[in-house]
Amino acid sequence: MKQIVLAAAGFAMLFAVPALADDRDFDLTNATGYPIKTMVIDESASNVWGNNELDSILNDGSTVRVKFGKGDKGCKWDMKVTFTDDSSAEWHGFDLCTINSIILHYNRSTDVTSAEVQ
Repeated sequence: MKQIVLAAAGFAMLFAVPALADDRDFDLTNATGYPIKTMVIDESASNVWGNNELDSILNDGSTVRVKFGKGDKGCKWDMKVTFTDDSSAEWHGFDLCTINSIILHYNRSTDVTSAEVQ
């Protein structure tokens, strides 16, 4: 009788497990030295920027989890951030199916904003 109860409990736990995260979900870390006010991400080559994905200003040193909805498709995505001074930076072709995190950097001496992927 114990085996049947354990099997039933194990079967019930299969349905109690929450839905797994989308493979494209990633952490975005701001290591630029400047606050970011917007971040938009859209399928590569769509030529259209969507809505701001940030709920609030992403301060320097902060990280936010970017999550994808079920309606989103594909692995290749472009990203644009706008800083609080209205300057912006863009990156194209992130393979979000293979990336767990993106860390944004800014080099003051070269005036170049870059993205480190992990």
